[in-house]
Amino acid sequence: MTACSSFRPAFFCAAYLLLLCLLLAGCSRGIDNSRLAVDVIEDRTNGFAIGRLPLDPASAYLRSATAQGLVAFDAEGKVVPALASRWIVTDDGLSYIFRLDKIRWNDGRQITSKQVADILNSRITELNKSAFGNELIAIDRVVSMTGKVVEIRLKAPMPNLLELLAQPQFGLLLQSTGSGPMIATKSGDAMHLRLKGTDERGNPVLENDRVTLQANRASVALTRFKAGQTDLVDGGHFQHLPELTAAKISDGQVQSDPVPGLFGLLFVDAGPFLSERANREAIAMAIDRPKLLTSFENFAWQESFLLMPDTLQNRANVAPPNWVQLSVEQRQKIARDAIARWKAANGAIRPLRIAMPDGPGGRILFARIHRDLIAIGLDAKRVNFGQNADLTLIDRVAQMSSPSWYLAQLSCRATMVCNTEADALVAAARMARTAQERQRLLGEAEAKLQESRNFIPLANPMRWSISRNGLLGHSPNPRGLHLLQYLGRPPT
Repeated sequence: MTACSSFRPAFFCAAYLLLLCLLLAGCSRGIDNSRLAVDVIEDRTNGFAIGRLPLDPASAYLRSATAQGLVAFDAEGKVVPALASRWIVTDDGLSYIFRLDKIRWNDGRQITSKQVADILNSRITELNKSAFGNELIAIDRVVSMTGKVVEIRLKAPMPNLLELLAQPQFGLLLQSTGSGPMIATKSGDAMHLRLKGTDERGNPVLENDRVTLQANRASVALTRFKAGQTDLVDGGHFQHLPELTAAKISDGQVQSDPVPGLFGLLFVDAGPFLSERANREAIAMAIDRPKLLTSFENFAWQESFLLMPDTLQNRANVAPPNWVQLSVEQRQKIARDAIARWKAANGAIRPLRIAMPDGPGGRILFARIHRDLIAIGLDAKRVNFGQNADLTLIDRVAQMSSPSWYLAQLSCRATMVCNTEADALVAAARMARTAQERQRLLGEAEAKLQESRNFIPLANPMRWSISRNGLLGHSPNPRGLHLLQYLGRPPT
């Protein structure tokens, strides 16, 4: 006889079945938006360090939540007020003036414009050595105008400055203390975060809702999701897609973000073979992008032949290579003939070293590229990032909606296989006084760099997450960031 036999009351049977379901691991549990668990995927977990450069993914989420900048991103990736309640831009574009809100540091101290100016000047100097360095060259200085007003003075207009300031790296800290909107406490390998409010006296108080943040490898995060131990797994890249497929997550729980950026192979070694543009172009022609991308079960991945999206605002009309119209078979024949001529004149070519991420996705991508290289008479071997390589995979979400960001990733600062004329044009564009001049110079730079063939575009970057049904505040966005301060709350 079962516990819910016919003579037992109906309410007892219902309660019994509910209890049984809750006891079963991963039993389609409902979501409690006031108590959320978030796992951010990291291939190598290094612990939380919001001052480290570059920021690890989970640390970027933590810094965004606890150390806001002048502005921030909202759940849809749009720039919104943070420390600054409002701002104006002068007509010449050389000054951004921010009015600070009445906000305190997390320890209760009042925030002043002098503190913000001093910290931001120091942070800009620090970030000059990072990937942001190229973009910061047009910033003159940050000054405190009054107790509540901060001005950023520029040497040349920066139309994408607000996008830059909203990045997690520009979240401000005073003696390791941020200003919210959340406060974090450490518990083992996790961080517990609660939203900060104020009482009637303006003192900080914490709301009861909580988000628990962890950094885990993809396999661990997916296992935790299947077991009902986490509500959101964020930070998925292409190399984790096979693990997602193996985990058999419901399609309705998988979300792909429409992120722009760079995904392709950057030439980083200028040896005798790769120093010749024709040989680099032969490799670019050989890759069968549709077959490569359909090796992964994801419908949102689209091939690319351009250095930047053709829909990017203020991008010049730079056409793709003329061989794009040819079939893969035709392109591979042209490439095979070019490689054969080079071998006949110069001798054998050693296997190309291609740096790829660890994991099954990296192995699949390399295998497909290797197959196409074999078809044109070249061999290759996969190496890890940090090892000597001839080509390296670039997989980056654009941090700014500007052609200059894309061109900076492929500059002589990034690789010895570069175009100094293109770099000079980009540098001149950053100091241009008019939008028309800036666009013209960036267009010329893009055309020169694309003609150099130092980068092989393959597709748009892939970013995905999985979440439980009913999770509030989780929206697809072009930043690929699902910030903790918005989770568990309806859109406003």
